[in-house]
Amino acid sequence: MKCPYCKKEMELGFIQSPQEISWKKGDKRPLLGRAQFHESSVILSELSFLKGSAVTAFLCRECKKVIIDYSDENSDFNQR
Repeated sequence: MKCPYCKKEMELGFIQSPQEISWKKGDKRPLLGRAQFHESSVILSELSFLKGSAVTAFLCRECKKVIIDYSDENSDFNQR
């Protein structure tokens, strides 16, 4: 994948967490972390008590950006 900022090739990898991985709207860290408690949240990887959570991501070392394409159903390791 090419970086949309600098057009250099990005590295394929993943982001891993012992909790669910989600995006929540706003500029302040919410008190409760689970996505189900936040309107307009997007779950990027469901929590698995055995495996944790992991999602495919692309890294640009030049721009220091990470891109997660959650439209790809295979990006969530727990959904594979």
